[in-house]
Amino acid sequence: MRRVPFASTKEGSNKGDDRYSVRLIEGTDNESGGRRLNSMYTLNRILGADPFYVKITN
Repeated sequence: MRRVPFASTKEGSNKGDDRYSVRLIEGTDNESGGRRLNSMYTLNRILGADPFYVKITN
């Protein structure tokens, strides 16, 4: 499994090697994902330079 930071984090989706983790998704799905990510930042009080770890489970 490849671990890639969210594009909204300082690391972004590119590690400097011109390799990106990308996949075409519908605009509505992208908006929904952005809202959920913003909610996670807000609920956990994560600010711009705060380090954090996300564990994704099924």
